[in-house]
Amino acid sequence: MKRILAVTVATMMLTTPAVAHTPYLVPFNFAPTEGVVTVHNGLTNNTFFVPEFPIKGDDYEVTDADGKVTAGKGVSFTEVGLFEAKLSAEGTYRISTGNRDVRTLNLARIDGKWRPVKMPVNGVVPEPFVDQSKLSPTSRIVPVKTMVRAETYISYKKPSTMAPPPDGKGLEIVPLTHPNQLFAGGIFQFRLAFDGKPLADTEWQAFRANDAYAARTFNMSGKTASDGTAQINFAEPGVYVIEILRNWEKGNPEDPRTWLSSLTLEVAQ
Repeated sequence: MKRILAVTVATMMLTTPAVAHTPYLVPFNFAPTEGVVTVHNGLTNNTFFVPEFPIKGDDYEVTDADGKVTAGKGVSFTEVGLFEAKLSAEGTYRISTGNRDVRTLNLARIDGKWRPVKMPVNGVVPEPFVDQSKLSPTSRIVPVKTMVRAETYISYKKPSTMAPPPDGKGLEIVPLTHPNQLFAGGIFQFRLAFDGKPLADTEWQAFRANDAYAARTFNMSGKTASDGTAQINFAEPGVYVIEILRNWEKGNPEDPRTWLSSLTLEVAQ
């Protein structure tokens, strides 16, 4: 699994959201009637929700409508991660992996492109890595962290008037429409933010689960407006995933990080 993880994260560094593996977090029930809900997470090659392996780490955050955060621990298996959240009161909750540092890769500028590099082990360097030992001694090597955040919303017994407030840390998809009151034919409005500030002109993509069996697949993309907002018209019911990738070159050069964030939503009939 470590071999697969290294290759996948390296690919995420080099590709757009359309072809990178997507992290997700999905509950077994978006409207639980008991005081507990179980979620599972994974990284998938855009086949939802079929995980290839879990998101690294076992820490979770459960945030209620008042902004109270409860930390929890899950468990990871070979293909999937699981977490059981206790729900103390009626209302809407955000369940999140939080910002997880899943990998640090060394990148080098080669033929005008940033490529992942690695020193050989027993003379072997796996694809898509480039043999670091063969680079010029003056080559610039940049250690880039990959940060992953996956979230979903559930409502215990009944939705709260307002959704839980944003965390204000890292790359977030902030709902402006209540995330548990979405219906086919309606519009979902959201804002992209980084460290609490709107992200303008930023690409997003949306996918629908179980499209492998559908006669017509759903794949929508767009860019945020100057205030960081965007909207999606969900014409059909289903479970959808919105994904955002922010390349490390758009961030702090002193702390290079690639960010990948997703939000899973249910659209009712």
